[in-house]
Amino acid sequence: MENLNEGGLITVISDAGVEADAIVVTLSQTKIRVNMQGVPMDFRKDARGNWAANLSGMHFNIKR
Repeated sequence: MENLNEGGLITVISDAGVEADAIVVTLSQTKIRVNMQGVPMDFRKDARGNWAANLSGMHFNIKR
């Protein structure tokens, strides 16, 4: 993703449409690790090229 830096803020959207801010912890070509309100999450690209994560039966995307 463009303009994405470690320590920067991003917006995460749940499958229910709820938005939350998250802090980028690490970046790589295949994974973005974030801290969302104290919960670590690993986002990877899905088949459509979107960054997605699953946690406790919920699906999350990074808002562009």
